[in-house]
Amino acid sequence: MARPPHERRKHQRHPLSCPVNLADEAGSYAIAARTINISDGGMLVSVAPQNETDPGLALSLKLSIPRSTPNTFLMQPVSGKAVVVRHEPCDNGTCQVAIRFEPPLELDLEV
Repeated sequence: MARPPHERRKHQRHPLSCPVNLADEAGSYAIAARTINISDGGMLVSVAPQNETDPGLALSLKLSIPRSTPNTFLMQPVSGKAVVVRHEPCDNGTCQVAIRFEPPLELDLEV
């Protein structure tokens, strides 16, 4: 009987496409990106190839999380600090960058 793969992530990921702005602490690097998936511990974002970043880069971030109730829909602003963990090869004109929140955020995301 095969064992299920060991999940190393502490926080459950949720597929979510929402706008995010990233900037380094010096303000010399600032881009607009989109999330691919997100958790309380971090996110995977899609960026243009010229905005690919090196692992270890400290960032500040501002993103908007969609929230809804039976009668309303709004975008909740969230901000925090993060570090680039890795970047994945570019494909179809975009690159994927994995980012870890420091400290983790409490986003209260639902599946």
